[in-house]
Amino acid sequence: MILKIILIGLISGTLIGTVGVGGILLTPLLVFFVGTDLHISQASSSFSFLFTGIVGTIVYARQKSISWSHVLWISIGILPATVFGAKVNTSLSSPTLTLILAILIMFSGLNALRKPPEKEKGDSPIHKVFLVLIGLGVGFGSSLTGTGGPVLLVPLLLLLSFLPLTAVGISQAIQLPIAVFATIGFMLFGKIDYALGITLGLVQAVGVVFGGKIAHTLLHEKLRRVVALTLVGVGMLLVYRVLF
Repeated sequence: MILKIILIGLISGTLIGTVGVGGILLTPLLVFFVGTDLHISQASSSFSFLFTGIVGTIVYARQKSISWSHVLWISIGILPATVFGAKVNTSLSSPTLTLILAILIMFSGLNALRKPPEKEKGDSPIHKVFLVLIGLGVGFGSSLTGTGGPVLLVPLLLLLSFLPLTAVGISQAIQLPIAVFATIGFMLFGKIDYALGITLGLVQAVGVVFGGKIAHTLLHEKLRRVVALTLVGVGMLLVYRVLF
Protein backbone atom coordinates (compact mmCIF):
# COMPACT_ATOMS: atom_id res chain seq x y z
CA MET A 1 0.00 0.00 0.00
CA ILE A 2 2.80 2.42 0.84
CA LEU A 3 4.26 2.02 -2.65
CA LYS A 4 0.90 2.98 -4.16
CA ILE A 5 0.75 6.07 -1.95
CA ILE A 6 4.30 7.08 -2.94
CA LEU A 7 3.54 6.65 -6.65
CA ILE A 8 0.29 8.63 -6.32
CA GLY A 9 2.13 11.38 -4.46
CA LEU A 10 4.89 11.62 -7.07
CA ILE A 11 2.42 11.87 -9.94
CA SER A 12 0.34 14.50 -8.17
CA GLY A 13 3.33 16.52 -6.96
CA THR A 14 5.02 16.61 -10.34
CA LEU A 15 1.83 17.85 -12.00
CA ILE A 16 1.34 20.47 -9.27
CA GLY A 17 4.88 21.74 -9.79
CA THR A 18 4.63 21.76 -13.58
CA VAL A 19 1.11 23.00 -14.35
CA GLY A 20 -0.38 23.72 -10.90
CA VAL A 21 -3.08 21.12 -11.49
CA GLY A 22 -2.40 17.82 -9.79
CA GLY A 23 -4.21 17.79 -6.48
CA ILE A 24 -7.42 16.82 -8.25
CA LEU A 25 -5.93 13.37 -8.82
CA LEU A 26 -5.31 12.59 -5.16
CA THR A 27 -8.83 11.84 -3.97
CA PRO A 28 -9.90 9.54 -6.83
CA LEU A 29 -6.58 7.69 -6.81
CA LEU A 30 -6.70 7.19 -3.04
CA VAL A 31 -10.28 5.96 -3.21
CA PHE A 32 -9.85 3.66 -6.21
CA PHE A 33 -6.36 2.24 -5.59
CA VAL A 34 -5.82 2.52 -1.83
CA GLY A 35 -9.42 2.12 -0.65
CA THR A 36 -9.46 5.24 1.51
CA ASP A 37 -12.83 6.70 2.51
CA LEU A 38 -13.90 9.58 0.23
CA HIS A 39 -14.20 12.27 2.93
CA ILE A 40 -10.99 11.19 4.67
CA SER A 41 -9.21 11.24 1.31
CA GLN A 42 -10.38 14.80 0.67
CA ALA A 43 -9.45 15.98 4.16
CA SER A 44 -6.03 14.29 4.11
CA SER A 45 -5.32 15.60 0.61
CA SER A 46 -6.11 19.16 1.73
CA PHE A 47 -3.71 18.70 4.66
CA SER A 48 -0.98 17.39 2.33
CA PHE A 49 -1.16 20.60 0.28
CA LEU A 50 0.51 22.40 3.19
CA PHE A 51 3.72 20.72 2.03
CA THR A 52 3.25 21.35 -1.69
CA GLY A 53 2.24 24.94 -0.97
CA ILE A 54 5.42 25.68 0.93
CA VAL A 55 7.74 23.98 -1.54
CA GLY A 56 5.92 25.25 -4.65
CA THR A 57 6.00 28.82 -3.35
CA ILE A 58 9.73 28.62 -2.65
CA VAL A 59 10.52 27.10 -6.06
CA TYR A 60 8.52 29.68 -8.03
CA ALA A 61 9.50 32.63 -5.83
CA ARG A 62 13.15 31.91 -6.49
CA GLN A 63 12.41 32.18 -10.20
CA LYS A 64 10.44 35.43 -9.61
CA SER A 65 7.38 33.77 -11.16
CA ILE A 66 4.82 34.85 -8.53
CA SER A 67 2.73 38.03 -8.72
CA TRP A 68 2.43 38.75 -4.99
CA SER A 69 -0.14 41.54 -5.40
CA HIS A 70 -2.56 39.09 -7.01
CA VAL A 71 -1.81 36.48 -4.36
CA LEU A 72 -2.62 38.99 -1.59
CA TRP A 73 -6.07 39.98 -2.84
CA ILE A 74 -7.10 36.49 -3.89
CA SER A 75 -6.08 35.22 -0.43
CA ILE A 76 -8.40 37.71 1.27
CA GLY A 77 -11.35 35.99 -0.39
CA ILE A 78 -9.96 32.52 0.20
CA LEU A 79 -9.73 32.70 3.99
CA PRO A 80 -13.43 32.65 5.00
CA ALA A 81 -14.64 30.61 2.03
CA THR A 82 -12.21 27.74 2.60
CA VAL A 83 -13.37 26.99 6.14
CA PHE A 84 -17.01 27.15 5.04
CA GLY A 85 -16.29 24.81 2.12
CA ALA A 86 -14.73 22.26 4.48
CA LYS A 87 -17.83 22.41 6.70
CA VAL A 88 -20.14 21.84 3.74
CA ASN A 89 -17.91 18.99 2.51
CA THR A 90 -18.56 16.98 5.66
CA SER A 91 -22.33 17.10 5.24
CA LEU A 92 -22.95 17.03 1.47
CA SER A 93 -22.07 15.02 -1.58
CA SER A 94 -21.32 17.33 -4.48
CA PRO A 95 -21.81 15.55 -7.85
CA THR A 96 -23.66 18.46 -9.43
CA LEU A 97 -21.04 21.01 -8.38
CA THR A 98 -18.28 18.68 -9.51
CA LEU A 99 -19.90 18.30 -12.93
CA ILE A 100 -20.20 22.09 -13.29
CA LEU A 101 -16.57 22.53 -12.31
CA ALA A 102 -15.56 19.83 -14.80
CA ILE A 103 -17.32 21.62 -17.64
CA LEU A 104 -15.72 24.94 -16.70
CA ILE A 105 -12.27 23.38 -16.44
CA MET A 106 -12.57 21.64 -19.83
CA PHE A 107 -13.87 24.85 -21.41
CA SER A 108 -10.90 26.75 -19.98
CA GLY A 109 -8.47 24.18 -21.34
CA LEU A 110 -10.02 24.25 -24.81
CA ASN A 111 -10.07 28.05 -24.73
CA ALA A 112 -6.37 28.11 -23.82
CA LEU A 113 -5.59 25.79 -26.73
CA ARG A 114 -7.31 28.19 -29.14
CA LYS A 115 -5.99 31.45 -27.64
CA PRO A 116 -3.16 33.06 -29.66
CA PRO A 117 -0.08 33.53 -27.43
CA GLU A 118 0.31 37.20 -28.37
CA LYS A 119 -2.99 38.00 -26.66
CA GLU A 120 -1.77 36.75 -23.32
CA LYS A 121 -0.66 39.20 -20.62
CA GLY A 122 1.85 38.50 -17.91
CA ASP A 123 0.27 40.72 -15.27
CA SER A 124 -3.33 41.46 -16.22
CA PRO A 125 -4.83 44.56 -14.50
CA ILE A 126 -7.82 43.25 -12.55
CA HIS A 127 -9.86 45.16 -9.99
CA LYS A 128 -9.05 44.14 -6.41
CA VAL A 129 -12.70 43.41 -5.60
CA PHE A 130 -12.84 40.95 -8.50
CA LEU A 131 -9.70 39.24 -7.21
CA VAL A 132 -11.33 38.86 -3.80
CA LEU A 133 -14.41 37.33 -5.45
CA ILE A 134 -12.16 34.91 -7.32
CA GLY A 135 -10.66 33.95 -3.97
CA LEU A 136 -14.09 33.31 -2.48
CA GLY A 137 -15.03 30.95 -5.30
CA VAL A 138 -11.67 29.18 -5.42
CA GLY A 139 -11.48 28.79 -1.64
CA PHE A 140 -14.98 27.38 -1.29
CA GLY A 141 -14.74 25.05 -4.29
CA SER A 142 -11.29 23.79 -3.36
CA SER A 143 -12.08 22.73 0.19
CA LEU A 144 -15.52 21.45 -0.82
CA THR A 145 -13.96 19.02 -3.30
CA GLY A 146 -10.61 18.48 -1.54
CA THR A 147 -8.71 19.42 -4.69
CA GLY A 148 -6.48 22.32 -3.65
CA GLY A 149 -6.61 25.78 -5.21
CA PRO A 150 -4.70 25.50 -8.51
CA VAL A 151 -7.24 23.24 -10.24
CA LEU A 152 -9.78 26.07 -10.04
CA LEU A 153 -7.49 29.10 -10.07
CA VAL A 154 -5.32 28.23 -13.08
CA PRO A 155 -8.30 27.93 -15.49
CA LEU A 156 -9.71 31.24 -14.24
CA LEU A 157 -6.41 33.04 -14.71
CA LEU A 158 -5.98 31.59 -18.20
CA LEU A 159 -9.45 32.87 -19.10
CA LEU A 160 -8.31 36.29 -17.88
CA SER A 161 -5.34 36.14 -20.29
CA PHE A 162 -2.54 35.52 -17.81
CA LEU A 163 0.63 33.89 -19.10
CA PRO A 164 0.67 30.19 -18.12
CA LEU A 165 3.81 30.52 -16.00
CA THR A 166 2.29 33.50 -14.14
CA ALA A 167 -0.96 31.60 -13.57
CA VAL A 168 0.88 28.55 -12.26
CA GLY A 169 3.15 30.72 -10.10
CA ILE A 170 0.20 32.48 -8.44
CA SER A 171 -1.50 29.12 -7.89
CA GLN A 172 1.55 27.76 -6.08
CA ALA A 173 1.39 30.51 -3.46
CA ILE A 174 -2.40 30.25 -3.21
CA GLN A 175 -2.09 26.59 -2.20
CA LEU A 176 -0.78 27.57 1.22
CA PRO A 177 -3.64 29.69 2.63
CA ILE A 178 -6.16 27.25 1.14
CA ALA A 179 -4.39 24.29 2.76
CA VAL A 180 -4.09 26.06 6.13
CA PHE A 181 -7.74 27.02 6.40
CA ALA A 182 -9.07 23.86 4.78
CA THR A 183 -7.08 21.88 7.34
CA ILE A 184 -8.55 23.97 10.15
CA GLY A 185 -12.01 23.37 8.72
CA PHE A 186 -11.50 19.61 8.49
CA MET A 187 -10.04 19.54 12.02
CA LEU A 188 -13.19 21.24 13.30
CA PHE A 189 -15.82 19.49 11.20
CA GLY A 190 -14.27 16.34 9.72
CA LYS A 191 -11.47 13.82 10.15
CA ILE A 192 -7.89 13.91 8.83
CA ASP A 193 -5.59 10.90 8.49
CA TYR A 194 -2.39 12.73 9.48
CA ALA A 195 -0.06 9.82 8.70
CA LEU A 196 -1.47 9.61 5.19
CA GLY A 197 -1.41 13.39 4.77
CA ILE A 198 2.21 13.72 5.90
CA THR A 199 3.36 10.85 3.67
CA LEU A 200 1.59 12.32 0.67
CA GLY A 201 2.84 15.81 1.47
CA LEU A 202 6.50 14.82 1.69
CA VAL A 203 6.39 12.72 -1.47
CA GLN A 204 4.48 15.40 -3.37
CA ALA A 205 7.01 18.02 -2.27
CA VAL A 206 9.72 16.09 -4.11
CA GLY A 207 7.52 15.98 -7.21
CA VAL A 208 6.85 19.73 -6.97
CA VAL A 209 10.58 20.53 -7.11
CA PHE A 210 10.97 18.33 -10.19
CA GLY A 211 7.84 19.75 -11.81
CA GLY A 212 8.93 23.33 -11.13
CA LYS A 213 12.17 22.74 -13.00
CA ILE A 214 10.24 21.36 -15.96
CA ALA A 215 7.89 24.37 -16.05
CA HIS A 216 10.74 26.90 -16.08
CA THR A 217 12.55 25.17 -18.94
CA LEU A 218 9.51 25.15 -21.25
CA LEU A 219 8.73 28.02 -23.61
CA HIS A 220 5.50 29.92 -22.87
CA GLU A 221 3.73 28.40 -25.87
CA LYS A 222 4.68 24.84 -24.93
CA LEU A 223 3.75 25.40 -21.29
CA ARG A 224 0.42 26.89 -22.36
CA ARG A 225 -0.37 23.75 -24.36
CA VAL A 226 0.71 21.44 -21.52
CA VAL A 227 -1.49 23.34 -19.05
CA ALA A 228 -4.43 23.40 -21.46
CA LEU A 229 -4.26 19.69 -22.25
CA THR A 230 -3.93 18.90 -18.54
CA LEU A 231 -7.06 20.95 -17.81
CA VAL A 232 -9.03 19.09 -20.48
CA GLY A 233 -7.85 15.77 -19.04
CA VAL A 234 -8.75 16.82 -15.50
CA GLY A 235 -12.19 17.93 -16.63
CA MET A 236 -12.78 14.55 -18.27
CA LEU A 237 -11.63 12.81 -15.08
CA LEU A 238 -14.12 14.83 -13.03
CA VAL A 239 -16.94 13.93 -15.42
CA TYR A 240 -15.97 10.27 -15.11
CA ARG A 241 -16.02 10.54 -11.31
CA VAL A 242 -19.53 11.99 -11.37
CA LEU A 243 -21.04 9.64 -13.93
CA PHE A 244 -19.32 6.40 -12.93
